[in-house]
Amino acid sequence: MKDLISRNRWFFLPYSVFLLTCAVLLLSFSKPELHVLLNQVHSSLFDVFFKYITHLGDGTVIAILAVFLLFIKYRYFFAFLLGSISAAIVVNLFKKVVFTEMYRPAKYFELFETYKLHLIEGVNQHSLQSFPSGHTASAFSVFLMLALITRNRWGKLALFFGAVVVAYSRVYLSQHFVVDITAGSIISVLLLVLSFYWVETWKKPWLNNSVLSKANFSK
Repeated sequence: MKDLISRNRWFFLPYSVFLLTCAVLLLSFSKPELHVLLNQVHSSLFDVFFKYITHLGDGTVIAILAVFLLFIKYRYFFAFLLGSISAAIVVNLFKKVVFTEMYRPAKYFELFETYKLHLIEGVNQHSLQSFPSGHTASAFSVFLMLALITRNRWGKLALFFGAVVVAYSRVYLSQHFVVDITAGSIISVLLLVLSFYWVETWKKPWLNNSVLSKANFSK
């Protein structure tokens, strides 16, 4: 596990800074106060950018990457499948069983606050099941998986920032609070790393092949 973390420190080190920053902000401000603070920073360019970049956290992207990994290595496919599916299960248990009545920002401010949020036209605002962020979990699953199989350190760093941008899009669009995206990222990163580490220990030679290889499934 230490070796896995070390090989991917260009993703995990900035991710640690991200978590620390989120922790400081969450301890310094209440959930609505922090959202108002961030919501005040907006522009027409950001509105368009985040409206579309947020779709990189859709489940469709998970499916596309899973198919892509079949052409790289079966081992990567199974690691990603286990990690992303387990993260999705945990996220949905929290959202739909434990915290079903947790308001999304738009609904929260409609009911309890006088502040008028900056909302983006054309974005369908959800009302409930705010915690944790499913889009954030999906985005971190996708970008972290790509970082784990990328050898270039700058590539790993770029993929980290990609995950953060998609996560922040959920706050910018007022679909989630900061605490939601923080939790979503933790769930995803933890389960994907554990899945990747576990699948690496599987002693099956055919797992190192792909659909493009002449794999021997008898071993």
